[in-house]
Amino acid sequence: MSLHSLPRRTLLVLACCGLILGACSAYEADPPTPEAPPPPPPPELTEEQKIFARHVEAIGGEDAIRAYTSMTMKGAFEMPAMGVSGEAMIYLAAPDKGLIHITIPGLGNNVQGFDGEIGWAEDPMQGARLLEGAELGVLKRQARIHADLEYDELYPQQSAVGETEWNGQAAYQVDLVDADGNESSRYFAVETGLMIGEEATTTTDMGTMETSTTVSDYQEFGGVLFATSTVTSIPSFGMEFTQTVESVSFDDVDPSTFEPSDAIKALLE
Repeated sequence: MSLHSLPRRTLLVLACCGLILGACSAYEADPPTPEAPPPPPPPELTEEQKIFARHVEAIGGEDAIRAYTSMTMKGAFEMPAMGVSGEAMIYLAAPDKGLIHITIPGLGNNVQGFDGEIGWAEDPMQGARLLEGAELGVLKRQARIHADLEYDELYPQQSAVGETEWNGQAAYQVDLVDADGNESSRYFAVETGLMIGEEATTTTDMGTMETSTTVSDYQEFGGVLFATSTVTSIPSFGMEFTQTVESVSFDDVDPSTFEPSDAIKALLE
């Protein structure tokens, strides 16, 4: 029997049954789960961020850097032209506590500290004093244990200049301006990605001065590379001093290390 031979009412009933069965089938089946939209692509890194990221990878990577929350660096300090040398200890703790302790035989101890709130300095010539302004800003940036990961926070203005040379090495130059307006240029080796030098305008208790710093001799401590030789010259004063790192240990700093001395507490009172 063909469909053409069925009464119109029968065809209508069959059609209605088909619609009802189809509706029931659609109702009983689980509705299709809409696909989640793909995540947005990560933002494109700027040229400056690419240079910083390459340096981070060169020294061990972000995970290795963040694996430690405090560190102790032991080394030496020397001013060859003046025949002055001594021992240096640097203590850092996340996120921004730091203490620099330099002992020079015959001249005494020089201390600079930041406990996350206040900064201070103590030395035989000027005694105990609280740090303020740009001088405090310099110390606060030095106290950042994860500074290599925080360029965008520490330096609001950044500009990749391009390829140049530093001490005969091909290097990428990045110009920086920190939150206090201090300008600097950092140089990263084209071959390795490591930072090898810096020219900066630095504010200290002696005023604003131009400095030129060369860092070298990277060595591995705890899975992270550290520059173990730093040579800084201050042309306006005809001075040059060197710092060497002998050892670096991690997660061994007592919180009391960053407690101000009684002399500093007296200034606060």
